[in-house]
Amino acid sequence: MPMDEKTKTLQEDFEKNFADLELVIGWETGFDRLHATPVFIRQPSELGKLVWNPLCSQNLSGYLAKNLDASIQEDGKKIGICVKGCDSRSLVALIQENFIDRDRLYIVGIPCEGTVDLRRLMHLKPSLENVRKVDIEGDEAVVETDQETLRFPIENVLARKCLRCLYPNPVIYDTMIGTPLKPRISEDKLYSAVEKFDTSDRKQRLAFWKTEFNRCIRCYACRNACPLCVCQDNCIAESRKPKWLTQRDGIREKFLFHMIHGLHLAGRCTECGE
Repeated sequence: MPMDEKTKTLQEDFEKNFADLELVIGWETGFDRLHATPVFIRQPSELGKLVWNPLCSQNLSGYLAKNLDASIQEDGKKIGICVKGCDSRSLVALIQENFIDRDRLYIVGIPCEGTVDLRRLMHLKPSLENVRKVDIEGDEAVVETDQETLRFPIENVLARKCLRCLYPNPVIYDTMIGTPLKPRISEDKLYSAVEKFDTSDRKQRLAFWKTEFNRCIRCYACRNACPLCVCQDNCIAESRKPKWLTQRDGIREKFLFHMIHGLHLAGRCTECGE
């Protein structure tokens, strides 16, 4: 099913079920057609904003546990939400941990061929502008502009998480839009990069992590974006009673924060890439 047809089907499905919904969480076009952004729809007249394309990268499930006001669910209506394969796994985890109630959700699943990483795309075409449409056709990402149609190998422009995704299809949904897809990678190759990294000695691994953590400015955007990191109100990184971390920006504090973050998500991470 072409992207434009999926968008139309998505809008029609929510319109048909809107009487039972208090809110719809999906994606809309951002400040230009090269960007997509989350949208919260409360009126059926706004459903025309909904879009689906390879730029819809955000995992919307995080909004359910963190940012929605409890009053939304008081009248018994459901919350409609769009999910890709990786998003749906986050949704399952939130349901399992009783952060959200499955019965209060109307889930529209969308098989995903992968999302475009704008940084990788702009690296290949820095002057890209006046974009009309972004699509995926087979092994190519197709970008239509007012002047030309550009084609890029998907391995050069897709988000790296998408190149190693085993779940292109939602694992939980009420309605599925489109045809199920096959993963781009086999399970035996999923962690080949990690296995290669594990063969290096301790000094090499420590040097790698020091380099990576030196880039961190402790803005906590990684924590805020993660749909399973749900305890910001009592986050150990900002707690003063007890006081675990200082506000210093040295490598020791950065290392400790990320180790705590990683341990809190061990066994819970759904590899959504957020």
